[in-house]
Amino acid sequence: MTNSIREGAFDVAVIGGGINGAVAAARLSAAGYSVILLDRGDFGGVTSQESSNLVWGGIKYLQTFEFGLVYKLCRSRNQLLDAYPHRIQQVGFLASLGPKAPFGPVLGFMGALVYWAIGMFRTQPPRVVKPATASRLEPHFVPDRPALEYFDAYLPDNDSRFVWDFIRTSREFGATCLNYHEVTAAQFDTGWTLDVTDRLSQSTHKVSAGFVVNAAGPFAPEVNNILGITASVQLMLSKGVHLVVRKIHTSNRVLAFWDEQGRMFYVLPMHDRSVIGTTDTRVGAETKTVTDDDREFLLRQINNEMRLGSPLTEKDIIAERCGVRPLVSEGQIGDVADWHKLSRKHVIEGDRARRVVSVFGGKLTDCLNVGDEILQNLEKCGLPRATVSRRWFGEEPAEQHARFVRRADKFFSGREEKDECVSSLWRRHGSRAHDILDMIEKNQDLARSPVPGLGICAAEIAYVIENEMVKTPEDLTRRRLPIEMLRGEREIVHSNDLNELWNTLSTSLPSAQ
Repeated sequence: MTNSIREGAFDVAVIGGGINGAVAAARLSAAGYSVILLDRGDFGGVTSQESSNLVWGGIKYLQTFEFGLVYKLCRSRNQLLDAYPHRIQQVGFLASLGPKAPFGPVLGFMGALVYWAIGMFRTQPPRVVKPATASRLEPHFVPDRPALEYFDAYLPDNDSRFVWDFIRTSREFGATCLNYHEVTAAQFDTGWTLDVTDRLSQSTHKVSAGFVVNAAGPFAPEVNNILGITASVQLMLSKGVHLVVRKIHTSNRVLAFWDEQGRMFYVLPMHDRSVIGTTDTRVGAETKTVTDDDREFLLRQINNEMRLGSPLTEKDIIAERCGVRPLVSEGQIGDVADWHKLSRKHVIEGDRARRVVSVFGGKLTDCLNVGDEILQNLEKCGLPRATVSRRWFGEEPAEQHARFVRRADKFFSGREEKDECVSSLWRRHGSRAHDILDMIEKNQDLARSPVPGLGICAAEIAYVIENEMVKTPEDLTRRRLPIEMLRGEREIVHSNDLNELWNTLSTSLPSAQ
């Protein structure tokens, strides 16, 4: 594994380290190609870090009769559930059928049955929940409303953590993966020469590659301009905002409602917090700005749909996040209703003459298909057919998990967050978590929890800083670990334990040299 640009040419350069770029690098390096992945920020630092953490089959696309897309997404969801039994988990959705719902209990149940069938009955079956039962399951629901329960999947941790899994896999297969490295210019002859700037040191480099994959998400059109590529599809950007508040629901279900624009929004469980979202606002450029209007809109929706004793206000917001989804449009977009019908499908285009494959749109659920399709499109553009076939996704076998749990239990014995620490370590690191246990074995104090309530121990923080290409505090607290997603800035700033760990360990990081 390497964290620096090496001499020589690569078979493929991947531009963009979100979920699409990460799976592209993992798939290609597993097939034996020499790969370099370049991201101008941190891995998973744009769309991938702002999502709802859902791995779903797209039930809402049944309303627009996109049955083929739902079938494809359900198959992808099922494949991920099988491959990642701990990182991705089945979760129940309890949808309150209030006056804004586009259907009643009967039609809703029929749709949920169709969804269950399209998903090959992989999840628990749906059911209609009577008003009294709905109030018992979720006491904060508006009374006297029936509900619909169906099942999908989600990531208990953040999406950027899942992106890192593929970055790590790529590096283990020999790929060079570099965060904070921006492609500023490109020249094409028989292959590509890319001008790359290290945004932390401001040093410049030239990278040679036979083929290029543009996986820059919302910045894909900008990258294609650098490459001199004209795409046939158009990207529209949808701004999505999430607000993090204290736990406001009593179960581990996802609560679903319809907002005043007719869109579904959710209250999502994440550790010891509730996440409210998301919005869907058309914007012209990538943004991370949460406006007063955004906050007011989401707070108004949740206060209309739940009875919380006292309504939520801005003072209740612990943390917030905002990002854009790149949506593929192949025609003109009219009013808000048309805009909201755009799906998260992806389109992959290949330019054989210039040896470029571009990825537009997409969502995490379909990531494994994206990896395979990128390889297929590169082969159509002239990349020699792969001769190596290695497993490039999925967790280790169940017996390895059981062995880890037996060992880990004794290290956290008597700790308040024992179960959460043990399950989280395996979920985030797999068999590499044994290295974290080795650290605790040498220093028992590292079993402590610097950020109580999240199942994160001091040894895990130290391991992440030292081994996961962390360059800035936000890389650690926002993307490798879900600290900043669930704790306010004041809590993080005033965590002496967390700050001491960072200050002690960060002196060896490249950005600190």
